Amino acid sequence: MLKIISIALFILLTLQSCSFGSKPVKKQASFPAWVSNPPNDTSSKIYGTGSGFSPVEAKEAALKDISGKLITKISSQSKSEISQFNDSVARSATQNINTSTVATQLSNYKVVNSTQIGDKLFIQLSISRSEFIKTTTSQLKELDDKIKSTLRSASRKTKLQQLIASQNLRPTIDKARTLVRLLQAAGGTQNTDKYLAYYNDIIRKTNDLLYAVRFRVSSNASLNGFAQHLVTLLHNKNISASMGSKGRADAHIQISGNIKTSTAFSQHMSQLTVNIKISDKNNRVISVREYESSGSSTTDSNSASSSAIKSMGAQFKNNGVLASLGLLENSN
Repeated sequence: MLKIISIALFILLTLQSCSFGSKPVKKQASFPAWVSNPPNDTSSKIYGTGSGFSPVEAKEAALKDISGKLITKISSQSKSEISQFNDSVARSATQNINTSTVATQLSNYKVVNSTQIGDKLFIQLSISRSEFIKTTTSQLKELDDKIKSTLRSASRKTKLQQLIASQNLRPTIDKARTLVRLLQAAGGTQNTDKYLAYYNDIIRKTNDLLYAVRFRVSSNASLNGFAQHLVTLLHNKNISASMGSKGRADAHIQISGNIKTSTAFSQHMSQLTVNIKISDKNNRVISVREYESSGSSTTDSNSASSSAIKSMGAQFKNNGVLASLGLLENSN
């Protein structure tokens, strides 16, 4: 009897030991085939798969998946264009294209599949190549018409006004180039090379015009230091500028204002106020701007004034010289 009890006790302890040592097996999530092995794109559709903790996150991830595919093709095409033209025009335009930029163009998509796995939602989207090409072509035509209309109007104006118009067109041209790239990546190649060649030519002519416009800068005696500093900033951008109130020029930059100095506790302080008026060769006022800056020095008032001038120059440099002068609607 004692032997039977011992055997039973041994079996019970063995079973308990096994139960304590073992861990419950967690059931592994099963992913559908369209998640683990997404379908290849076809001649008619482009697919994208994404996941997120909400429908919005999952959809954005899927759109970025599609965008990434298009950008890969855009990058390959751009290398060919850069090699062909051997300049920075194509390179600078392509650098502005990213997944977020492309995703904004992907509006006509369809939800093909969706599933919830744990706390994540998986979504598969598709876009029709033909619909995408049709929509993008329509947007490109609208931008192209705007570009051509603006340039036609500017051709009848002064050189300075042509410069302003062409510089302000740059964001529109960059957007049009992006659409052309997307059309090529999606398979729509009709006239795309002509569009790119046309936009490249506009950008080159705009750069040439920027260097061809001559600026004349004048100021009262107290602001001569800032006027000289502004001329230097323009020269650093390869823009033709010179000091003087008279002489041939396409644009006149007239600087007025004052620079006030004070001393407190051995600290020299300077307050600079400038009014900048720009007119073309026909004395038509193009822009009027006012700026203020301050500077200080423990040495003397001249050093404090120099500090204020450098501070204002830094503002112009950071915001873009032409934009600071009121010659651009957009600053890069």
